[in-house]
Amino acid sequence: MIIAVAGGSGSGKTTVSRAMKHSYSQRFDINVEVVSMDDYYKNENEERFDNYDHPDAFDTDLLYGDIQEFLDTGSIVKRSYDYVTKKSSIIHDRSNVKLLIIEGLYAFYEKKIRDMCSLKVYLDTEEEIRLQRRILRDLRERSITVEENMKMIKRFVRQMHGRYVERQKRLADRVFVDSEEVLMLL
Repeated sequence: MIIAVAGGSGSGKTTVSRAMKHSYSQRFDINVEVVSMDDYYKNENEERFDNYDHPDAFDTDLLYGDIQEFLDTGSIVKRSYDYVTKKSSIIHDRSNVKLLIIEGLYAFYEKKIRDMCSLKVYLDTEEEIRLQRRILRDLRERSITVEENMKMIKRFVRQMHGRYVERQKRLADRVFVDSEEVLMLL
């Protein structure tokens, strides 16, 4: 089974996905794994991308292959993207996974990936909240200054959200107004 969680930058996708993993693994006594699209950015030597919020910044073919491997074998490769070296690497391979949660800006944007999902969830969090969360996260986890982030928000984030990310709302099986709404259900 595959659950996809999509929404804008800072909408709560990672928080919700981790909570789902914890809840479902305990409730049903199964192996649950979360795959983040942030770990599927294209490597710097493959293609130079300044706009990390554009659908083309992601290696969706690699993600599709990893999902197909999960469906075929129950194993999933866990990757990690290094924002300094701009390269993705495998950190471990987990077998006997029963539920895979894919989270990211474009978790079910691509039809070939969307068709593999049993449930598609979209987090429709208010823009001001999303952007505040993004700025705090990027400062804490990615060493991106507030000034740099504001430039990216003005140049890319808002535009990509309206043009691409938000389209997934109409493709979702469930739309939640905020991540808090989902967390209460778990």
